[in-house]
Amino acid sequence: MEPMVWTAWWMMTMAPALGQAPSSGAVNVAVVDVPRVSEQYERTPELEAKFEQRRLQFNQHRKELRDQIDRLNQALKEQFKPGTDAFDERRKQLVTLQAELDWYTETESQKIEAGLAGALQQIYLDIQAAIREVAERRGIDIVLAADHLPPDAPPTTGQARQQIMLQKVVYWNPRVDITDAVIKRLNERYRAKKLASPGGAGGGQPTP
Repeated sequence: MEPMVWTAWWMMTMAPALGQAPSSGAVNVAVVDVPRVSEQYERTPELEAKFEQRRLQFNQHRKELRDQIDRLNQALKEQFKPGTDAFDERRKQLVTLQAELDWYTETESQKIEAGLAGALQQIYLDIQAAIREVAERRGIDIVLAADHLPPDAPPTTGQARQQIMLQKVVYWNPRVDITDAVIKRLNERYRAKKLASPGGAGGGQPTP
């Protein structure tokens, strides 16, 4: 997700949840490196592995259908005479298989994408909940997403200018960075959910 979108989303969702700033004091602000939190969240690789397995199954079944179509096409050319009943029957089978392949590819791709989108949203909600806990414990009023320029320069000046202009939080004192605390709390919450889920430790995915 683009840095500006992350920041806008973060402000819209987090600011109301963290409560109003004390009227008699300064607003306490912190920053979080969201990509690093996501990368070090123990649930992330588990979800990635789950969807990778689903993609492998999808590609395997699609390959099997394609192989059937190729074999049928080859047999149609070599073993059947156009205009015969046998040729027409085999041709119908070929059309049916191609329709099945097209339908399977479209519907399963949509299911995989929808599932992945849901998983990414759940990861974000988990991160948000951990941030809220850390912020409330420390008396923090607003949490911003830390902006970082990509390590490699973009190929054009226009893209470089855009990346620079999208940076919203350009400096912060390291003492207001709560990334490590959020990662720690996030994984504590996840391990607790896994232990509480049916089967105990390692006994399946926790409920959202």
